[in-house]
Formats: sequence, C-alpha cells, structure tokens
Amino acid sequence: MKILILPFIAIIAMLPLSLMAQNPVGTWKMSIPDEAGKMAPLKLSLLADGSYAIDFGADGTIEIKGKYTVEGGKMTIQDSEGSDCTEQGVYTLKIEGDTLTMTRVSDGCAGRGGPEGVMTMQRG
Repeated sequence: MKILILPFIAIIAMLPLSLMAQNPVGTWKMSIPDEAGKMAPLKLSLLADGSYAIDFGADGTIEIKGKYTVEGGKMTIQDSEGSDCTEQGVYTLKIEGDTLTMTRVSDGCAGRGGPEGVMTMQRG
C-alpha cells in the first residue's frame, strides 16, 4: 500500500507547479507593425486581479485597459478603455518557459490578434 501512496503524494505535490506554469500574470512583450510597416514594441501587463493594460510603443503610456479571465486553457479578453471595440475575444492560452502564445478561437474585434489570430509574447 505504501508503494501506491508515494506516487499519489508526488503527483499532488507537483500539481501547483503545473497550474502555476499556465498562470499568465506578469509583463509580456512583443512587436507589431505600426502604420508605416515598421515593427514597434508592445507591452502587455496582465494583473492578478483579472485586469490588463497595453502600452503601444513601450513608452510608459497605457493606451488600452481591459479585463480577462482564464478557464480551461482559454483566455477571454475584453477591452474596457481606449479601444473602439469592446467585444469579447476568446483565445487558447499556452505558456512554455518565458513564451506566451494566444491563438484566436473567436473575437468580435476584427483587428485584435492580427490576420493569423496568433499572438506570441516573451516574458519581460
């Protein structure tokens, strides 16, 4: 019986680590094309209270604010300030090391997520 209990205890002990691995809270950076086609930095801050802030140009000015939820490997986002579109977007969420990948499932805001619907960011 002790032999069966040890693997079970090990799995339970590791469970918080696997859940933490999919926790997107933090600062994420990526580059997006600006109006002239040049790549410009973007900084996304995902806060523990379920809110986010987007800083286009990574210049310290927040252009868009919104709310997000994570459930079942999917993130639902909705801009609340600074955006012309306040529709919800649903994205699959994948975190590997310092890389966050969000892939569009559905989004009422046509421009969000780019033409391919995939956003890949680095922790930073």
